Amino acid sequence: MEAFGRIKGLADYISRKYTIAAEIGIGHFPDMAFSLLERGVRVFATDIRQFRYERLRVAMDNIVEPDFSLYKGVQLVYSIRPPVELVPYMSNLAKKISADLIVKPLASEHTGGELVRYGNTNFFIWKNR
Repeated sequence: MEAFGRIKGLADYISRKYTIAAEIGIGHFPDMAFSLLERGVRVFATDIRQFRYERLRVAMDNIVEPDFSLYKGVQLVYSIRPPVELVPYMSNLAKKISADLIVKPLASEHTGGELVRYGNTNFFIWKNR
């Protein structure tokens, strides 16, 4: 798994607190989603392009104008290294579906939310549940 050491703390955190999650912008890096699936978290992913991964449901969706019906029952929306300009849209989605939001930024970008260090990983969280 690509750079799993850098996201292990986040996988630990999510799997201890949530049972249903949605990854926004999975792209070519499904490592986190697969790690969560292995830990018993029900997770699906979205992206603006079609991606196919065995054992993982990936829906085409645009976070700027999301299909809210895709996220029914989701407790957590998360994204790994998203473009900073998309974070407000993720925050809006999370608020509207009463889910928490976690963003693991690229390097030291501050995306808002509360900074958390869990294990070896830093990330930001917005609590809406």
